[in-house]
Amino acid sequence: MKLHQLRYLVSVASEGSIRAAARSLGVTQATVTQGLRELESHCQVTLLNRGSGGIGFTAAGREVLEHAQRALTQLQLAEDKLAHYRNAGPQQRLSIGITPWVAQTLMARVLPPFRAELPHVQLELFDGLSALAYPKLREGSLDLMIGRIGSEEWMQGLHATPLFSYEMTVVARVGHPRARAQTIHDLLDDDWVLNFAPSESAGLMDNLFRQHGAEPPRHRIHLAQSASLMLTLVRQTDMLTFCPWPLVETDSLRHSMEALALRERFRSNTVGIVRRAQETPSPAAARFIAHFLEQVRAAVASEEPQLRRVFYSVDLLDAAQS
Repeated sequence: MKLHQLRYLVSVASEGSIRAAARSLGVTQATVTQGLRELESHCQVTLLNRGSGGIGFTAAGREVLEHAQRALTQLQLAEDKLAHYRNAGPQQRLSIGITPWVAQTLMARVLPPFRAELPHVQLELFDGLSALAYPKLREGSLDLMIGRIGSEEWMQGLHATPLFSYEMTVVARVGHPRARAQTIHDLLDDDWVLNFAPSESAGLMDNLFRQHGAEPPRHRIHLAQSASLMLTLVRQTDMLTFCPWPLVETDSLRHSMEALALRERFRSNTVGIVRRAQETPSPAAARFIAHFLEQVRAAVASEEPQLRRVFYSVDLLDAAQS
């Protein structure tokens, strides 16, 4: 007796017909019919009565059915036990860096289905700077990053899949004295708190100040080593900052911070999935990426107000839509 033959027999009993059994098993009616005939041939006895009134079991058929049901139940119990041991095996770790606006809008949607599928994987999530994440990716202490894609020089040894592009904007707390400022030149006497790596300093100063004919007020620029600290200081003081438009549109910030309507425009950034080049993602990393992209597509089509605001402020690239 073969396992698939027993499954066919049990399914015919539970579904009431060969056609319904085939539909529930996802096979053709001819496949089920052939499997049952092979089972009868092996048993050398008729198991089913086939007639115009439907299909029924002979006495021998009922006997085999009872054993088949017990056998399949035992096999299912064995599968359940093996699944327990697979999930209870050595705990795996998946280390991911995530840019703040993505963390605030999508992570709570990605984690539940990922954890349901891979409960034995321990996640280590970093809310950090892209420039600081690149060396960690190369050395292997970070498995992947969903964050800003850097210049060709920064991306040596890394592979990036672009997902979104967005504009940067100058941000202040609601009610800031400079809330009606019109140009970056009006803000050179204010204190700034920025979140950047040393290697990013020159490019950031060019983007924010020099390309607009302003010299960076070095004595007024302060560095926060975490995005969370930077945003807390901006909300609670008169310090200014420079951050992505979609971050300003998140529920946690939109009521306490506002983008200044300056006439200057700043270079756009691109966010994507960054990992080590020439290396296949681990099974856990591949499944995280799959769940993340699924939630991106769902968020783009969502009518939820926060998601609509955030995704209105970004341009979706091909990989985020396919």
